[in-house]
Amino acid sequence: MSDINQIYGDMWRNAEEKIRAGAYEMDHLIGASDDTRKGTTVLSYLNKAEGNVSRRIIEFLDALAVQEPEQYYYPENELHLTVLSVVSCVRGFMLEDVDQATYQAVFNDAVKSIGPLEIQYRGITASPGCVLVQGFPLNEQLHQLRENLRRVFRDSTLHSTIDSRYKIATAHSTIARFQAPLRNHSELLKLLEQYRTYDFGVSRIHHLDLVFNNWYQQLSHTHPIAQYSLAEAG
Repeated sequence: MSDINQIYGDMWRNAEEKIRAGAYEMDHLIGASDDTRKGTTVLSYLNKAEGNVSRRIIEFLDALAVQEPEQYYYPENELHLTVLSVVSCVRGFMLEDVDQATYQAVFNDAVKSIGPLEIQYRGITASPGCVLVQGFPLNEQLHQLRENLRRVFRDSTLHSTIDSRYKIATAHSTIARFQAPLRNHSELLKLLEQYRTYDFGVSRIHHLDLVFNNWYQQLSHTHPIAQYSLAEAG
């Protein structure tokens, strides 16, 4: 957990410096009709998990939206934990390129031995263009699941770009993106600082989804490929 803490801490220090200097990043592709970036992802929606984490996140986002109403905030039913990006979002990748039956079979093979994931969501961090909730795995299931997925897709003939952007090691959830100039970056940082160690609670995750998705994981641009319910051990 110390390594994850360091990752989140390094992210925060970099983002705080950029935001304070007005050098934050705005994403102008959110909602753009010509954004054709698509990919496939294994994820879990937080509102389907045990616990009240998604509700507490929305309460935090409501406070953010009062200060910065022009930014992009994820709705509760789109808050998610990315388990693994199987195919990173690229232009020109289409649903017709996905052999859904084979993807489903490979996905099922990877998850069948995995029990429920337990993630503690404590504190927030940021990047120069996003706000994220910090997730800390409480058991080894998320790590094992990711390793299983890497193995089965590597051993298959299916197209994948796993770990091509970076090797995911954390359990964060992106919850807000900057898409317009900030009204008051100093006041925003004050609010974010108040939530740096806030306890959003524990999610016990039983449901996994393999989806065809856009960059922002918006449900209006999401096509389900496979779903799986994680069984209790024994």
